[in-house]
Amino acid sequence: IGAVGVIFSSVIATFILKEPFKRIHAYGMLSIVFGVVLIVYSKGTEKVIEPTVREFLDNYFFTTPCIIYCIILLLMTWGVHSIRLQKGKDYVIVFPALCSLIASWTVLGCKAFMAWVRLSVEKGNNQFSGGLAIVPLLVLVLIVVCAAVSLHFLQQAMRYHDNNKVIPVYYATFTLACIIGAAIVYREFEGASFRTLSLFFIGCMLAVFGVWLISKGRHEHEEVVRASFREGSLTTSPARSPERGPNEATAGLVAMDELQLRVDRDEREEEEEKRA
Repeated sequence: IGAVGVIFSSVIATFILKEPFKRIHAYGMLSIVFGVVLIVYSKGTEKVIEPTVREFLDNYFFTTPCIIYCIILLLMTWGVHSIRLQKGKDYVIVFPALCSLIASWTVLGCKAFMAWVRLSVEKGNNQFSGGLAIVPLLVLVLIVVCAAVSLHFLQQAMRYHDNNKVIPVYYATFTLACIIGAAIVYREFEGASFRTLSLFFIGCMLAVFGVWLISKGRHEHEEVVRASFREGSLTTSPARSPERGPNEATAGLVAMDELQLRVDRDEREEEEEKRA
């Protein structure tokens, strides 16, 4: 889903924002499509896991691998969170990794919660009543809170680093966190053949590579626009330059404004941290 979202973002950037569509974008889209096809093909024939609340607690949540995984995930989240202010501005992976670790709880919770909704609505097996009715509510709260917190840290990543760097790093770390979580908690790869595992991970790598290609193409375009804007600003206003079109001039102004705003914001935050 995340990879397909990158494709539509590229299409919107081309037709609405008038960004150029380069050959590298086409290669990235093809890589994503092939990767998604391999993932669906490798996982498409497996049985859907739809545990009841009691089955979720007994067979999945309160198992030794799941408990160990949750403890490790909490420790990793705490560790990355503790260094986010010191390392987050210098290393692009810090905030996306923190966001991915937190968002993985949302994915794991959604899998169980939607199974309970399906059992209650379609099969008449109500999972929202009885002595365990509090469990779905707690999972729903976990989903909402983790989603909101992860979005906050994703926004922090985009404040300190270019979106073209944040997007592929976040996609790769989030995908990896979800794969590991589902494999441990729900045992999705239990009994899978070597062929299935190979196709799945090849598909994931192709999707990540495609996201990187699309982001790389956008980054190169932004660098060209910024360089041409700086050269044009030495002679004439970009909006009045006869050698520049209105779209390129507007893109240059927006790019430089964003850079200046980012610099000003970072300076203010550094001053606030020193005062604190």
